[in-house]
Parts: sequence; structure tokens; C-alpha cells
Amino acid sequence: MSKLSAMIAQASAGLSVQQRISDEKWAAITQQCGDEEVAEIRSRIDALRTELSTVEDWDGDTQDEIHLAIAQFARMLELASKAV
Repeated sequence: MSKLSAMIAQASAGLSVQQRISDEKWAAITQQCGDEEVAEIRSRIDALRTELSTVEDWDGDTQDEIHLAIAQFARMLELASKAV
């Protein structure tokens, strides 16, 4: 498990399936990111965009979830670039 995956897993510990990681926890994760984690975030965004292109048009729920994940990782990239 990568450092980024471990930080995300720790932040989501104890949350139900319906609950999301808070913005404060995402910001805290971002502050701990180094070059390796930033590269992984970029890779995850690319993978999510690829996945999005394979989702059927009728599956709006899945599209929404992928868009939310892309937006979250994009915010992480923005915060990480300000920290450097």
C-alpha cells in the first residue's frame, strides 16, 4: 500500500459507506504529500479520467462519483502546489 493510500485509509477509518472524508482531513493529507504522493495523485486523476470514458451514458451515478473523485484529487494537487 502506498503512503497516499495509507493516509486516505487512515482518514476514512470509522466512517460509514455514506460518509465522506472531511475537507480538513483531505487538507491534512495534502500537507503530508511529497513528490511521490503528488505523482500518485496525478496518476489517479489520469486513471479516473480513463475509467470515466468507459462508463455508460445511462450510469449517471457512477459518472458523478468519478467526477467527485477527480475534483477531490485536483484540489489536493492545487493545495500541494501551494505548499511547495
